[in-house]
Amino acid sequence: MKTLKTYLIVLLGALVLSSCSTDKTMIAKGVDLKKYEYASIVKGQTIHGTETDIEIEPGIYDALEATRLKMIGEHRLNDITEEQKEKLILVKYASTSNEAKSTLSISFEDYMTGKTVASCRSSNRFELTRQKDVNRAIKKLTTRIDKIWK
Repeated sequence: MKTLKTYLIVLLGALVLSSCSTDKTMIAKGVDLKKYEYASIVKGQTIHGTETDIEIEPGIYDALEATRLKMIGEHRLNDITEEQKEKLILVKYASTSNEAKSTLSISFEDYMTGKTVASCRSSNRFELTRQKDVNRAIKKLTTRIDKIWK
C-alpha cells in the first residue's frame, strides 16, 4: 500500500510538471522547408505585446542565426534578387508574460505567398521569477526552431 501511495504521488507530480509548459510545433502540409535559405524578422509585421519583447528579441535572433538560414535585415529586403526572395521566410513573433506564465510564439511566413509554413510555441510556468520563465521559454523555443530548420 505504501508503494502505491508513493507511485501515485510521483505520478501526480509528473502530471503537474508536464502541465506546466505547453509546447507545440506545426508545419503546413505539403511544404518543403528545405527550399528556404534566408530569414528576416520584419519589424513592421512583428506582433509586439509586452515589455518581454525587449528580452526575447535577442534570443529569437540567436536561435535563427544558429540554424542553416541566413539572416537578412529588414532594410536589405529590397536589395535581394527575385531568386533569393523565392527562398525567403519572414519571421513573426509574439510574447505574453505575467507572474504565472511566459509564452513565446513564432511563425514563419513564405515571403512570396504570405502563407504561414511553420510555427512553434513554447511556454513555461512555475519558475521563481518571471525572468527565469522567459529565459526557459526562450531555450525551449530555440530547440524547436532548430528542429524545424535543420
